[in-house]
Amino acid sequence: MFTYVFIGLLLVLAGVVGLQLMFIFYIERVYKMRVEHTRRLEREAKHLRQKIEFLEEKLSEKNALLERHGIETEAIDEAWADILDDRN
Repeated sequence: MFTYVFIGLLLVLAGVVGLQLMFIFYIERVYKMRVEHTRRLEREAKHLRQKIEFLEEKLSEKNALLERHGIETEAIDEAWADILDDRN
């Protein structure tokens, strides 16, 4: 009688171990996906940072050209204030 109880207990424990292994594999896969996603986001952020720097350089060149010809440029804060006022 105890043999059948031990066999049943063994099968239950084997099932629990199987579930734990499946969960470990799932967690490992999710971790790898997050690492890959983080790397992709970092690459995109680096690309966007470079693009912002390039656009800021172009903007400063255009502002310098406008100032050379005597045309005043608005400060960034003033421009945003005008945009926000226009929307309201």
